[in-house]
Amino acid sequence: MKISRFTKALVIASGVSVSIGVSGAATATEWKYSLGTDVSSGDYGDTADTDIVSVPFTASYSPSASWTFKASLPWISVEGPGGVIPGGDGGFVVGPGNGNGNGGNQAPDAPLRTKQTGLGDLWLTGTYSLEPIANRYFVDLSGKYKVPLADEDQGLGTGETDYTLQAEVFTAIDNFTPFVTVARKIKGDLPDVELRNVWYTSIGSGYRLSDAASVGASLDYQQAATDTSDPQTEIFGYYSHKLSNQWTGMLYGYIGLADGSPDQGFGIQVSYRPAN
Repeated sequence: MKISRFTKALVIASGVSVSIGVSGAATATEWKYSLGTDVSSGDYGDTADTDIVSVPFTASYSPSASWTFKASLPWISVEGPGGVIPGGDGGFVVGPGNGNGNGGNQAPDAPLRTKQTGLGDLWLTGTYSLEPIANRYFVDLSGKYKVPLADEDQGLGTGETDYTLQAEVFTAIDNFTPFVTVARKIKGDLPDVELRNVWYTSIGSGYRLSDAASVGASLDYQQAATDTSDPQTEIFGYYSHKLSNQWTGMLYGYIGLADGSPDQGFGIQVSYRPAN
């Protein structure tokens, strides 16, 4: 469901820098590389659980304090009845899957579980950080483009191009960094399923424990992507720790509150910034 669970945690974690007077954007030309693992499980309103493991590699480049460009490509493993397609932006689409499993059509007492693995979709993101408003309100505007590399025949993607437009507003109040995110996700239709363009929103806050560590939590909601699926609502939380000037580690977890969400999930990420 998330625009990106890894990006989500990093944005909340920006409270570490914002709260000491520096915006979440880069202050100089820099590269950053991240590798993570996301594991989730849930029935998504189907008759059996779908287990998804995603291992994304992300490279980002900030040529200035205003602009950040990012490319993210995951390796994905999906095991389930075939009625759930993982979204390359961290979301999930309830659809026909690979056609070899339940897909919502097989008898509920005997779902056939299959496992598919392979590359996911490539997501390209550009983010522009506006000048701070009154020196305390920060606004990030992002556009995302999905290059459909995932094999739709194996149920690893839709095989269609998607777009996302996102706005995020956050500020610093002592050690807290409250934020609000609103996004519009424009989806390409599947051959047999019409996908809706959906709204996504998130509200939460980061909290700076120290100059090196922070925690954060958010409540996230997304509209249902099809006529037969359910909306998604999740509680998300994370812990981030700056291990050195170049290395940062992060742990996070989430719990689904609606039938359209995974029941639970967790993840880990390690990020590296080369020394300038």
